Amino acid sequence: MDASLVPETPLGKLVKSLPERLAERVLEDVMTGRLKPGDRLKEELLAQTHAVSRATVREALIALARQGYVVRIPRSGARIAEFSRQDLDDLFELRAALLSTAAGRYTRQAGPAQRAELEALVVDLEGLAAKPDTSPQDFATQSVRIQTFLTERCGNNHLPDMYKRLAGMGMWQLIRGQASSFLTLAGRAESAADWRRLADRVSAGEAEEAERAARLLLEHSAVRVRQHFDEAVRSGPTR
Repeated sequence: MDASLVPETPLGKLVKSLPERLAERVLEDVMTGRLKPGDRLKEELLAQTHAVSRATVREALIALARQGYVVRIPRSGARIAEFSRQDLDDLFELRAALLSTAAGRYTRQAGPAQRAELEALVVDLEGLAAKPDTSPQDFATQSVRIQTFLTERCGNNHLPDMYKRLAGMGMWQLIRGQASSFLTLAGRAESAADWRRLADRVSAGEAEEAERAARLLLEHSAVRVRQHFDEAVRSGPTR
C-alpha cells in the first residue's frame, strides 16, 4: 500500500491538552523529589504557578488520581499519594515472583544465542556499575531493559503484560521516584553482582538456581529501597 495513502494522525490529536501537560509537570516534580508523598497540592497555587485555570488544575489532578499518583480527599483537597512499608514489601514480592518465573522459564528454553544476548546486556550493566559517574537513572534504565528482555523472552505470553502493568502502577512509580535502590555506587555494584549471578546460572542451564538468583536480586533491591524509605520517613515530608 502506498504510504502516502495511509491516513495521518490529525494534528490536533498530536498536541497534548493543558491538563495533560500540567499533570506531566506535577509528576516530574514528584519523580525529582521536589514534591514528596503526602505533600498537599493547592489548586490556586498550581493555577498561579503554571498560569492556567483552576478547572485545568482540577482536570489534571483527577487524571493523576486515576493513575494512583494523587489522592483526592473531599473538603481537604489533593495530596501526593503516600506509600507504606507494606506497599513497598507487597510490590517487591510480586515483582520477585514474576521475575523468578521468567528467569526459570528463560533458562529452560534459551539456546546459546539467547544466552549470549542476556550476557551482553549484563556486561553492559557491569560497565555502568564500574563507572563512579554513572547516574542512578542510567543504571536503572539498563536494569529495566534486562528485566524486560527476560519477561518478554520467557515463553509465557501473559507474564510480560503483567510485569509492565505492575511497573506502570502509580504506587510503584512513586516508590521508584522517591526511593531508588541505585543511588549509591555500592548499591549499583551489588545489583550488578546479582545480575552476574543470575546470568551465570542461566548460562549453566540451572533453571532453579536462576529462579533463586532472580529472587535474591530483588530482595537486595528491596533492602536498599527500604533503607532509603526509612530515611525519608525520619526526615518527614514537606507540607
